[in-house]
Amino acid sequence: MNKKIYFGKSKKNIICEVWIMNVNELGFLWNLQKSSNMVNIFLKYLNETAEDRNLKNILSEICEVSTYQEQKAIEILSKNGFREVQFFSNDDVYNSNSKLFSDQLIIEILKHIVGLGIRELAAQYSDLTDVKVKRDFKEIFDRAIQIDLSLLNLLDEKGLLQDKTFSYKKPEKREGNFFKVAATQKRSLSAVELAYMFSSHQCNNVGIALCIGFSEVADDEDAKEFLLKGEKLAFNHSSKLTEIFRENGVPTTTGLEAHVNTVRDKPLSDKLMANLVMFLNPIGIMNLQSAIVVSYKKDHIKILKELIEEIEEFAETGFKLLVKKDWFKEPPMSIWSHKG
Repeated sequence: MNKKIYFGKSKKNIICEVWIMNVNELGFLWNLQKSSNMVNIFLKYLNETAEDRNLKNILSEICEVSTYQEQKAIEILSKNGFREVQFFSNDDVYNSNSKLFSDQLIIEILKHIVGLGIRELAAQYSDLTDVKVKRDFKEIFDRAIQIDLSLLNLLDEKGLLQDKTFSYKKPEKREGNFFKVAATQKRSLSAVELAYMFSSHQCNNVGIALCIGFSEVADDEDAKEFLLKGEKLAFNHSSKLTEIFRENGVPTTTGLEAHVNTVRDKPLSDKLMANLVMFLNPIGIMNLQSAIVVSYKKDHIKILKELIEEIEEFAETGFKLLVKKDWFKEPPMSIWSHKG
């Protein structure tokens, strides 16, 4: 929202034009700065350890976009009276030569980081009210889509894409009425129901690998315990989702944890590693929520709701850890008063 401030009674003498941020824009920009700052430090580390030339090129491109995001958020927040907050720094990278993840795993990690960025930008874009800010978000959004396509092409070129073929029946060739079968709950899941679970399954595979790698190098005992809990949670979720897929005739792939390397020197700070794992929680919850919305099978919905509750409990544990260790920066708060 733009507000013009005038000197005296005449509107001809304009002192300045101030853009007043609404709460949506403030919240989005604060989160954009924080997540971009965190991801930038992690990306610089990954870029140092990546070996494949095409992967390094994509990493450089993602770093450029993420750096632009962070700088743009800082710029707009600063114009509205919010000082720059340093969430993470290069000091959170202890050893940039310690290659914790293989190139294949780096690609999978990037795919999920970029995917989350696209989802967040799309959701936030629709609620922005300032034209200039919307244009900035659109530019970032367009570039993120191009990077996502580059990562997909790289996975395809290296033969790392999951086999997309599976058995299914076309609606017109299926015996019986779907809705009658659905009412009895005695049916296989539809392609739509399975599709909305796929991202959750893939996210857990990446989560297992990240938690295993991070837990092996973490020094802080509380952080190590949190990361091991995350590994167990992600493995449990991946197993349950894999079982659902296989029961419905769909092949799945796992085993990204095999691409975690044993390293001597600790590459990243415990603070950065714990925050990166917390970064995955919203992805897991959003994916499962979407799968619940499109499903009409009660036992299936029950399982997915239980998985969400487990992620919520894990996120609460992580939040308490970040606060306890002073690894959490408090965001702007609303002016709130309780009148009982």
